[in-house]
Amino acid sequence: MFERVGQKILSHLEGNSRHGAPGAQLSGRGSVNSDERPLSSAPNRGTYPRLARLSDGSILSSFTRFPDGKHALCVARSVDGGRTFEDYSEVTRAAGDVDNMFLLEAAPGVVLAAFRNHDTGPNGPTHFRITVCRSMDGGRTWGFAAQAFEKGAPFGIWEPFMRLGRGGEVQLTFSQEFAHNNQCTMLVVSHDHGSSWSKPVCLHGDNDPLRDGMNGIARSFDNGREVLVMVFETTRYGPFNIEALLSYDDGHTWHNRQEVFRPKPARNAGSPQITSFADGSVAVAFMTDEDSSQVEWVKHAAIKVIFGSPPQNGRIKWSLPITVSPASSFWPGILAIDHHTALVTYDRGGPLAKSVTWNPQ
Repeated sequence: MFERVGQKILSHLEGNSRHGAPGAQLSGRGSVNSDERPLSSAPNRGTYPRLARLSDGSILSSFTRFPDGKHALCVARSVDGGRTFEDYSEVTRAAGDVDNMFLLEAAPGVVLAAFRNHDTGPNGPTHFRITVCRSMDGGRTWGFAAQAFEKGAPFGIWEPFMRLGRGGEVQLTFSQEFAHNNQCTMLVVSHDHGSSWSKPVCLHGDNDPLRDGMNGIARSFDNGREVLVMVFETTRYGPFNIEALLSYDDGHTWHNRQEVFRPKPARNAGSPQITSFADGSVAVAFMTDEDSSQVEWVKHAAIKVIFGSPPQNGRIKWSLPITVSPASSFWPGILAIDHHTALVTYDRGGPLAKSVTWNPQ
């Protein structure tokens, strides 16, 4: 049902950006602004928030709510650059495990919503799906498009992410579990705005005893050459840490695995998402319990952001992390809104966002 193509485990990462060490390498100044705002007109309801910019200049926020014991995938809309959001539409709701929604505009006005859509039984999930719905009117109304991938139990699939390839195709990545200690990032591709999808391909690490997951991808430049930067959580040290891969061929192959952030021992850093700015520098939002006296992942986590240089010969220099939202905050997303500013999203009693700024030197 799927093709697995990967690389052998790296006994040593390419580079050694240990916790606290990268900050001296990257010149520039990052800041978190005091401008927290809700991503919905019902600010105390919703989790797993994400943002998507549309070609008409509007920004859509997405999040999961739980009305009447069901899961509802909801959308709000901003027409003022992300300063305020009004509830806009609902993609779907179900009694099963429907969550992890990610939005992407595939063509002007054509918006795709990818999400996990699992059947559950008394002993856990019985069938796993990455479902895609489609809107032809900028996110106002929705209909079913296709199953990007589905499989029976055991071993799950979740956390879809979408981007447009150079040819306008939709590249959808998701996490697939192959064993209790092996999870990989998979790729499926659609050339018809989500109506049909290729067979999944493993992008990296099919034989690695690591749980790579929750990936995000941003476009940057390495000495003028276009490069994609993928970030993801993994289990190299037992608890979660964050690593990155680079692609120089529009996401088809991935190399230069390197560390982004490692928390202090016995703590976690995970659920990363990435965006890039005009000069190719990047920002990664993630959640971490490294400052908490209690370790019960994913509880007691704060949201932090770390900034990175444009890749230079396959290497990225990273800043020290800055706290965006205190514990307990969950499931961050991030979207650049101008050349140096991004909105970091998170759930802290509801879907919220705060802007962060990077000033390179």
